[in-house]
Amino acid sequence: MKQAIEFSHSTQDFLHVGARRKSHTSYMIVVTKGSTLIRLGKQEFLVSKGSGFWLPFDCLHALTVLPGTQFDKVEFSSRLTTPICKEAGFFTVTPLITALLNELRQEAKHNTSLSLSEPAGNLLRVMADQIAKLKVRTNSLCPALRTNYHSQLSQMMKGDKVTDKSALSAISEVIGFSCGEFEACMIMREALKLSRSGRKITQIAESLNTTSEAISALAKPILGQSIA
Repeated sequence: MKQAIEFSHSTQDFLHVGARRKSHTSYMIVVTKGSTLIRLGKQEFLVSKGSGFWLPFDCLHALTVLPGTQFDKVEFSSRLTTPICKEAGFFTVTPLITALLNELRQEAKHNTSLSLSEPAGNLLRVMADQIAKLKVRTNSLCPALRTNYHSQLSQMMKGDKVTDKSALSAISEVIGFSCGEFEACMIMREALKLSRSGRKITQIAESLNTTSEAISALAKPILGQSIA
């Protein structure tokens, strides 16, 4: 990264399936629309609209961004001397953090590269002060969702079928998608992973207990690309 602190606002049109890797920077994401999934070790968390998640430098993780999701990201270089949170997890998006992100988003509309030497630099420095005070937690799969539906959410994130109508309704409201769309995304996430490992579409379909036609039909609208 060019700056010690950088801000970006992203809109993901198609499903993004990131590889499991260590973070080269410390960074926070705050979802403004849709949802993202973050895997830490064997545990995966769902970050829904209005929620924030912090990932420290060198943290091994995998990021999945669902189609149509929008999120703010603030990255902090490892060379920064300012003390920052060393643990990964959800954090409370305070009114001040929300206001700072709103201002940074407006600044970014007029300047694609926000510098610490520019007026936006003051906003970034105040954000760094807030990051130093972060308290994170990983005791919940999704803080926005009632805990009695977390087992069903976990099932869905693993690609398993859920039939509990009340759970499906609650999960759909939180993630910003229908549960059918979410299930389709989880299928295509696995299909893409298998494709990256060299599997052919017939082998992928067999592994996922579906048909090649079904995989092909879902690929373009969800991934924005076909699977060979």
